[in-house]
Amino acid sequence: MKKESEIQQEHLQELFRLIKENPELPIVPMVDSEIVADDGYQWWMGSWGKAEKTKYYRGEECVHFYEPDDWDEVDSALYDAHEIDGKVRPDMGDDAVKEVYENLPWTEAIVVYIRLPE
Repeated sequence: MKKESEIQQEHLQELFRLIKENPELPIVPMVDSEIVADDGYQWWMGSWGKAEKTKYYRGEECVHFYEPDDWDEVDSALYDAHEIDGKVRPDMGDDAVKEVYENLPWTEAIVVYIRLPE
């Protein structure tokens, strides 16, 4: 089993590679909710997780990651964007629903997942 420091080094090497290949993209840390599940005003320790180039959408309820093949996530993102009530109708086919999903204001970024330390 790999030590935490070895895992961290692998994650950081991947992050540095992505930064070098995509210098124009913002780098966005996504913090696991288990790290900060408290109303206190303290510092919380996390650990470097994986990094990936992806897209995200900041809805009113949460952050959605671009997952067009996951219908639960498509539905959740459209609901959060209030597109369900406005543009998506029950009589629409899958392709039309995906087009509305594709047109959400996605932001391409390098996302770094901050997870619980081992």
